[in-house]
Amino acid sequence: MRLGVLAFLVLGTCSLRAWCVPLKSVYVTFPGDVIKNMTDKQLADEYLQRYGYIDVLQKSGLQAVVSTSKALKQLQKQLGLEETGSLDQPTIDAMKQPRCGVPDIRNYQTFTGNLKWDNKDVTYRILNYSPDMEASLTDDAFARAFKVWSDVTPLTFRRLYDGTADIMISFGKADHGDPYPFDGKDGLLAHAYPPGEGIQGDAHFDDDEYWTLGSGPVIKTSYGNAEGATCHFPFLFEGQSYSTCTTEGRTDGLPWCATTADYDKDKIFGFCPSELLSTFGGNSNEAPCVFPFVFQGEKYDSCTTDGRTDGYRWCATTANYDTDKQYGFCPNRDTAVIGGNSEGEPCQFPFTFLGTQYSSCTSEGRSDGKLWCATTSNYDTDKKWGFCPDGVIHWLTCLFSHRIQITLSYSKFKIFDFTTSSPILPTKSTPSEKTTTVSTTVHVDPSKDACQIKEFDAITEIQEELHFFKDGYYWKISNKRERKGPFLISEKWPALPAVINTAFEDQLTKKIYFFAEKQFWVYTGNEVFGPRKIEKLGLPSNLDRVDGAVQRKYGKVLLFNGETFWRLDVKAQLIDSGYPKFFDSYFGGVPTDSHDVFLYKGFLYFCRENFYWRMNARRQVDRVGYVKYDLLKC
Repeated sequence: MRLGVLAFLVLGTCSLRAWCVPLKSVYVTFPGDVIKNMTDKQLADEYLQRYGYIDVLQKSGLQAVVSTSKALKQLQKQLGLEETGSLDQPTIDAMKQPRCGVPDIRNYQTFTGNLKWDNKDVTYRILNYSPDMEASLTDDAFARAFKVWSDVTPLTFRRLYDGTADIMISFGKADHGDPYPFDGKDGLLAHAYPPGEGIQGDAHFDDDEYWTLGSGPVIKTSYGNAEGATCHFPFLFEGQSYSTCTTEGRTDGLPWCATTADYDKDKIFGFCPSELLSTFGGNSNEAPCVFPFVFQGEKYDSCTTDGRTDGYRWCATTANYDTDKQYGFCPNRDTAVIGGNSEGEPCQFPFTFLGTQYSSCTSEGRSDGKLWCATTSNYDTDKKWGFCPDGVIHWLTCLFSHRIQITLSYSKFKIFDFTTSSPILPTKSTPSEKTTTVSTTVHVDPSKDACQIKEFDAITEIQEELHFFKDGYYWKISNKRERKGPFLISEKWPALPAVINTAFEDQLTKKIYFFAEKQFWVYTGNEVFGPRKIEKLGLPSNLDRVDGAVQRKYGKVLLFNGETFWRLDVKAQLIDSGYPKFFDSYFGGVPTDSHDVFLYKGFLYFCRENFYWRMNARRQVDRVGYVKYDLLKC
């Protein structure tokens, strides 16, 4: 998956020609562009010191050259790279990736005092919110993160709504009130302090990033007729495919999306977050912006950062702020740019640059290859622009020094759940009054409740549904993200034992292979072949089990056990020559002791305990998350 990656235009001036001679790139100076002129060596020195590699080694008394080489080897090992000890390109690229602000190697003597909470009831307070995400979702994200620790430690976590808490959580940009300013988009994502008085214990998140929950383009709609469903990307409208919210088909400028794959067929839609629908924070009870509005005698036709030092976009919710003092903060749209001179404004497609029209983000005009767009229809005349989010989803798991794990993700896409008092519908009709549904809690035997299970025996995709196996039962997650079960394994596959270690469905024959300890079974519909010993496949006779199975092309399947893996030729029912191979030589950055390894929607998943590591087609780990929340949808 590469959800939400904006395609970029590479045709240049080729237009309608079948081919063209490569042209020399034209680079321009973009107004408001901040370029960090740092050499690779300077980048490495700063990185190794900031994240604890240099400090630890210098204490041994080694020379600086030796320390840097060993520090690089230690960093490369940490990142699953080849341990060359030299500043090679893969290492440089890894250093440029966004990351948590907590050092990888910690010297606990850095902070004085006893680095423990002085009581078991730890309090926290959320001081402010990011414009990328609705407040209730942020509240829930932190509550869930704290619950991860309260479930397995004697600590409890209680939220305060005013006063001073042990952990004060805030979003900020650049200089945000402590000695460690953030560095803009990417790079440092968050930092925190160990337990103590004052700023100690606090957690800060860089709001120059885009923060969200979930994965990929997850945008919750409001109004329309979708009843709050999330956008479906891509979707078809009048025969054209859309991968972002659009204003096409409307005259009021409101961004919208379909919540099914085909609006032309289903006619189901909702509105995307927009300052024209609602604001957040401020003093206007989420009222929408009023444009134009007057501020300090000047007229404004869009959200602005004028009058503020924190960089947040706002608007007046009446025609005159100077007289009424009513305002709110503007939510970020899904196509909002980062940096440039139009922070937070949406891309305008198509736009003109150097006389050429662009219908998507482009790297033309830049020597660094970064994607950008104009925020008006003509960059040549208006010079308004910003960087496009790169679309790569990062899941941030910061294990803070106060031992609290805060888990959020960020991407170009955001979740919102706006409920405004002044809805705008396509038909301009009044929406029906919302009803409140009181849910009835059904008490399930914990042994049969999937959300109470800490570690599954096996996870695999069968017939396009993700299956979770545990002690004779299994559960399914459908394509509609609905959880079904529990079901008895013995009713569906009566020949199987209660505990299985892994399974896979052959992509060609649709036969299902199950592995349990030293045996395997093959199901074709209701017919079963087996059990047979796994050594019949060419696996070692002393192998006690197969922990994971991943389908590959041409009828091949990778079988995993600990630090080694084999490649099975399914048709020949034999392991290919040249195997086993070492796990970490091909799958760096994931646990070598994964108890579940499987393929799902084009990604490799490696599970250990409650967590999973997701690897894309380029064998890069692009997410770390919770099995329970992200895969099982608890």
